[in-house]
Amino acid sequence: MLIAARTALSGLVEEQSARLQLRLSTFDFRSRWFGVGRSLICFAELTVVLVTPSKALLTPVLTISDGARCGGVRAASAYCLVGGTSHAEYARWILVAALLVAAVGYRPRWTAIPQLWAIYSIAVSITVPDGGESVGLIMSLLMLPILLTDNRTWQWSPPSKPLHQSAHAIAYAAFWAVRLQLAYIYLDTAISKFGVADWANGTAEYYFLRDNMFGVAKPWDGLLLTLSKYPLVVVGMTWGALVVELLIAVCILGSDRWRRVGLALDILLHGSIILLMGLWSFALVMIGCSVVASMPLLRTTPAETSDEQLPAGQIPVENGTNDRSVDHSVGRSSAVLR
Repeated sequence: MLIAARTALSGLVEEQSARLQLRLSTFDFRSRWFGVGRSLICFAELTVVLVTPSKALLTPVLTISDGARCGGVRAASAYCLVGGTSHAEYARWILVAALLVAAVGYRPRWTAIPQLWAIYSIAVSITVPDGGESVGLIMSLLMLPILLTDNRTWQWSPPSKPLHQSAHAIAYAAFWAVRLQLAYIYLDTAISKFGVADWANGTAEYYFLRDNMFGVAKPWDGLLLTLSKYPLVVVGMTWGALVVELLIAVCILGSDRWRRVGLALDILLHGSIILLMGLWSFALVMIGCSVVASMPLLRTTPAETSDEQLPAGQIPVENGTNDRSVDHSVGRSSAVLR
C-alpha cells in the first residue's frame, strides 16, 4: 500500500511538473486582453495629469510646504527633475506624452520604462495620491518584465515572430505575480474592513453616501439616500461590497473561466463606484489590472513555437485548443488542462 501511495504521489508530481513545464514554454501574453488592461491603467493615470491642473495636484498640505515632494528617491520623478513646483507644467506635459504613447500601445518594449517612470512620478510627487496611483505603480512594475519581451510595433497587432523560450517563462512568472498581487489587494481590503466598526455592523455605506467629498453624486443621490434609510438595504450594500471583494480575490487565482467571473465582479464593483461616487482614475486602474489578471492562458501555435523550442516529449498546441492538450513527457497520455 505504501508503494502504491508513493507511486501515485510520484506520478502526480511528474504530471504537475509536466503541466508547469508546458505552461512555461508556451504561454503567450500577446493578446488584446493584455493590451486593453495596460491601456486602461495608462489612460487612468493620463486623466490625472491631463484633466487636473498641476497647481491642484501639488497644493501644499499640512507639513508639505512645497507641492512637489522631492525628498530621497522622489527626486527621480518628472516634477523634481524639471525643477520642482515652479516648472510643474513642463513635467505635466512630459508625463502626458509618455502616458499617451503607452496608452495607444506603440512599441511596448520601448515605452514600458517611460510608462513606469511616469506613473512613479505621479504616485510619489503629487500631494495627495490615492490608492489608484499606488496600485498603478506596483502593477506597472510587475508588468515590466512582460513588456520588455514584447518586440511588436503595436500591442494590438497579432504576433508575427515567436517569443524566445525564456520570454515565455518570464512572462508567465510575471503574469502570476500580477494575479497574486491583485488577489492580495482585494483580500486585504475586505478583511481589514471587518476591523472597522461601521463595516462590521453594516452601516458604513450609510455614511459614505452622505460624505461631503465622496458621497453619492447626482442623479442617483435622491434614490440612494432614500433607500439607505432602510436598515436591510444599507446592510446589504455594505456587506455586499465586502463579499464581492472576497470573491474577486478568489476568482483571480482560479481558472480562465473563474477569472472572467472575477473580472465581471470587478467591473460591477468599480463601475458602481464610478456611477455613484466618481473616482474615475482609481476605478479604471483597478479594472485595467483585473483585465490583465484575467487574460486567458494562451498557447503558441506550431508556427510560433517550433518543436525544438518545446520541452522533450511534448507536442505543439494549436490555437483554439483551450481546454486540453496532449503531453507525453511522463510516457503516457495525460490531459493537460488550461
